[in-house]
Amino acid sequence: MDTPLSGKERVRLALGHREADRVPLYEGAFSSMLASRILGRTVFVPSNGGSSFRHFLLANQEGPQASREAAVASARAGVELYAQLGIDMIRVRITDFLTPVDFGYGNFGSNALLDSQITTLSEDRWRITGADGFWSEHVYEPATDAMMCVDHTICHGGLDEFRHYVGVLERNGAQLPPQALPGLAGVEAAVAAARSSGTYVVGWGDVAYPGASPYLTIYLMAMRTDPGLVQRYMEVTTEGALVFINAQLDAGVDGILGGNDWCFKTGPMFSLADFRTFIVPHLRRIAEACHARGVPYIKHLDGNTNALLESLVDEVGIDGYHAIEPAAGMDIVALKQQYGSRISLLGNLDCGELLTNGTPEQVAAQTKAILRDVSPGGGHVFGSSNSIHDAVRLENLFAMLETAHTDGVYPIRL
Repeated sequence: MDTPLSGKERVRLALGHREADRVPLYEGAFSSMLASRILGRTVFVPSNGGSSFRHFLLANQEGPQASREAAVASARAGVELYAQLGIDMIRVRITDFLTPVDFGYGNFGSNALLDSQITTLSEDRWRITGADGFWSEHVYEPATDAMMCVDHTICHGGLDEFRHYVGVLERNGAQLPPQALPGLAGVEAAVAAARSSGTYVVGWGDVAYPGASPYLTIYLMAMRTDPGLVQRYMEVTTEGALVFINAQLDAGVDGILGGNDWCFKTGPMFSLADFRTFIVPHLRRIAEACHARGVPYIKHLDGNTNALLESLVDEVGIDGYHAIEPAAGMDIVALKQQYGSRISLLGNLDCGELLTNGTPEQVAAQTKAILRDVSPGGGHVFGSSNSIHDAVRLENLFAMLETAHTDGVYPIRL
């Protein structure tokens, strides 16, 4: 019997539009609650759930050493979990492990990590105060395991405060700040753990978009009232993002994925013209920077992205698209036919209804259908349509994984 390929080898072949020994698997994030049940101990894995962000916020409150230890433990647990489940690719980002300051969470640029002080307002509410008087308030909701930014300086100061903020980012410049080092240690720990597990590790890099911020409407309105300001914001945060990207690539990640969302289930939050004006030039810089380092750039987008895909493929030059949300009308089979020779597709088993409320038999049947219709010829990394969240039934997760491991063997015979 031939020796099985490593996850790293499978993903590289798939992204190169070639068939491996089986279809590789990827999950963009994984519930820490479910991960703890599977591993038999309490863990806080990267990239998912308010409980993880709360855990890292409290570690940040203790100081850099506690923050670093939390990041390293999380990264190692994530790689261990994925190796145990046979998931070939994991995403780890510097900002997973850092204080979710709104002027960092959503921007992800090195110059957006301002010196900050965390003040506990109540058991699950914090105010984070940064340089030049910026502040944001964050709430953790245990019932939904969500961490949300609920208030921000820019909400109160409007466009003038946004203008002030952009000026501060420009003065900070793009350099790796000491506040990022605990998060970078988490990325380095994931890469080190992946050497023995063979897991493909993607870091993070994207253009800024305050989609999870309460001042999103101010940003969107500025596209009309002060487009020059928005361009300055995009330019300075992209410079900061490139610093993070290069730091992660220097640490040894295999590729870069950007995960900021711009779409509702009905379509984009802005026009195609605005997308091409404010997003495309800066996102193209990120894709080109990845290609210059010899690694792929994958774009995650929830929602209905049909209006943007041609531009993402032809103008930005993405190498892969995740997660292809069926509940938003995204048809992965049609995308394979239209774009399959130019980009790889990652997804897209429904994690909203099917993995939550379906049966293992239904999960297995839909998994087989996706493998049959999308996987032949390579260019496909199988997974859910977003992540393995708290509401996913474990029996459905195991049915998905077992089916993918068994029926995803090349050549596909379904």
